[in-house]
Amino acid sequence: MHTTTNPQFGLLDSLMPSARANDFLERLDRALDWQPLEAALQGMYPATTGRPPCPPLALFKMSLLQHCYGLSDPQCEELVGDRLSWRRFVGLGLQDPVPDETTLVNFRKRLREHGLHEKLLGLVNRQLEQKGLILKTCTLVDATLLAAARRAPGKEDKTGGDGEAGYTVKGGQPHYGYKAHVAVDETHTLIRQVTLTAASVHDSQEFETVVRGDEEMVVADKAYWSRERCEWCGKKGVANGILRKAVRGEKLRACTIRANRLFSAIRCQIEKVFGWWKRSTGYRRVRYVGRDPNRLELEFKSICWNLKRLVTLDGA
Repeated sequence: MHTTTNPQFGLLDSLMPSARANDFLERLDRALDWQPLEAALQGMYPATTGRPPCPPLALFKMSLLQHCYGLSDPQCEELVGDRLSWRRFVGLGLQDPVPDETTLVNFRKRLREHGLHEKLLGLVNRQLEQKGLILKTCTLVDATLLAAARRAPGKEDKTGGDGEAGYTVKGGQPHYGYKAHVAVDETHTLIRQVTLTAASVHDSQEFETVVRGDEEMVVADKAYWSRERCEWCGKKGVANGILRKAVRGEKLRACTIRANRLFSAIRCQIEKVFGWWKRSTGYRRVRYVGRDPNRLELEFKSICWNLKRLVTLDGA
């Protein structure tokens, strides 16, 4: 069964090179080896008979475009059909039909069913490590709030809202939704690990989930500080750059305050990721209801950031 992107274009595709190129997408297409991703995606289609499905790599690339530019399924379908540069990146010839929105929905469902909604970032990061871009000298850890796709349920409403979202308070304002926990390699601000929880989960509870333990140092804000976490870093042989929090009845020493300022200046680099997500891709609110669909969305957002950084670093 043919499930790969069609490598041979038809006669009409001779017109495509004359169209205006998208420099970012062309550089991205060259910078990454898509074969390992394609092999993993093909594992979702074990059948060898019957009607061939749409090439899974084409659907994966459409999903990247969708999440990179903050598009809905119908918008993504329309723009891939309209823009030659997007067609070329996805791997569709002029004679090929564009996968419709229902196909994208089914593709995401299949990713979740096969457990790939939490593994795609790792497949991309293997190549980034091989290229020497993830150096593991220092990992930055932080979390950001994401509004739920539905409004918070009322007091008497037992069925409204999102059953897997949660409440928290930030800056004196209530928040209903999810929380993305992120670990970033400090050298090139590449995302190493992410996870998604209800907003009610404290930042520090996911520290050991997103920190790999193979870095030389970890830096995080005061929300992550605890004696138990200091001991965890010691057991892993990881230098502890978590900002020290004052305890009741005891002031921080001057040297600790200076260290906190130094670590804070390093830690703030992770805000670049959150800023790009929210300003450029509209990722202030999750798109779906339930943790698993939104976990997949977070995976794609993280891959988009890393691929954006890959193109920048390759051109440096």
